[in-house]
Amino acid sequence: MPKCPQCSQELVVKHKGQTSFYACTGFPECDFTQGLREQSEIEPESLGVDCPECGRELQLKSGRFGLFVGCSGFPQCAFVTEPNSSDADQGVICPLCHQAGRAGQLVQKTSRRGSSFFACTEYPQCDYSVNFPPVNEACPSCQFPILLRKKQSGVTRHFCPQKNCDYKSEPL
Repeated sequence: MPKCPQCSQELVVKHKGQTSFYACTGFPECDFTQGLREQSEIEPESLGVDCPECGRELQLKSGRFGLFVGCSGFPQCAFVTEPNSSDADQGVICPLCHQAGRAGQLVQKTSRRGSSFFACTEYPQCDYSVNFPPVNEACPSCQFPILLRKKQSGVTRHFCPQKNCDYKSEPL
């Protein structure tokens, strides 16, 4: 068992809600706690890529939800993206931004709980998001500009995200 760095007593694993952490057995005299997941405090690392918004250099940084890529010009430029976002996620136009004349695209994001979803790059002006990977094809039934790719029972299909449309493609 690890020892408390403040009083040298044993640390035990405690749970509060969905969070688990180490806590000192000497509580309440010693109130030391430490997260189970070590968030390595890395120094921002230069990536050699220019920020698409301001032209400064992008850096790999560590935050409370893990690693992310952000602009070195923060707080003047607040550009942030996921470190593992790929070009495969790019290029699907946000249907709400398309109707409004904006240039938003759907990109993969990670929620606080670690699940993936796809959201518009124009957030907070546009809050469109979907839970399945978008496909840059119009729905043949309702002409909605995108379809979603979903795997059910071992079969992958495209389907329309509109609630009033029940389009499903043949198995791919």
